[in-house]
Amino acid sequence: MEEERYTLKLFYLGDRYYGFARQPKLPTIEGKIIETAKETKIIQNRPKITYASRTDRGVHAIAQTINIKTNKEPDIKKLNENLPKDIAIWAIGKTPENFNVRRHTIYRHYKYIYALKTIDIQKTTLAIERLKGIHNFKNFCHKIRRPTIRRIYYTKINRIQKNTYTFEFIGSGFARGMIRKMMDAIIQIAEKRLQLKDYIELLEDRDNMKIQLKMMPPENLYLINAYYPLKLKIEDKGVEKAEKIIEEEIQKGERNIFLKEMLKDLHKTVQETEETSKQISQLMEQ
Repeated sequence: MEEERYTLKLFYLGDRYYGFARQPKLPTIEGKIIETAKETKIIQNRPKITYASRTDRGVHAIAQTINIKTNKEPDIKKLNENLPKDIAIWAIGKTPENFNVRRHTIYRHYKYIYALKTIDIQKTTLAIERLKGIHNFKNFCHKIRRPTIRRIYYTKINRIQKNTYTFEFIGSGFARGMIRKMMDAIIQIAEKRLQLKDYIELLEDRDNMKIQLKMMPPENLYLINAYYPLKLKIEDKGVEKAEKIIEEEIQKGERNIFLKEMLKDLHKTVQETEETSKQISQLMEQ
């Protein structure tokens, strides 16, 4: 039987994993999906998986998106029952053979959450606004191996509780370590440790050896969505598993502000995915 291409949306907490992409002898999200799919006989051979975003070690996702080729529709219920307790698949759809989640992403949406004791809100807002547009982000990337010119469509800073802020970034794509290094610069500006003019020089692709940006902690970052106008079926049990993952972590009493924000974004993303699917169905019926 000829293999067909399916697109899946999945949620995960990245704490226990060395990123999304497969690595020899290390636990990764992709590795666990392949391992579980083989164990449950959903796939027989080595699967062809393509993913929207290569999230780093410790980074989480609400709607990581993958393509998988199989000769029958994957049993999502069975997969969710056998996947580790911190990974959940919550949507699936059959997609055309030429559809590629990496190349055809309309945008990727990330959120970083951080507590600041002090903040120069005016300069911080200017800094995050300045990121919009097309720039060469080489000074904000980790171990540069590929072109670092990227387009950012949308940025936002929002105070959610006491001194805790969310920082959102929507762009065509992000190079390795880019968001976490941007966050280091933004936080330095917020705390008045970095001048706005020096930050702008870095953004304008000028070399400034005096400024060394580091990657901020990965556990504060999550991929909200990799967006496509696709018709996908929401798997309610998968959504419930994702909710349970977050709620059980909340019960531990740690990083609750972060987790509650993540839960809110999960509900919003599922709803948006459902609405997009309905709109596509209506268009197809016309």
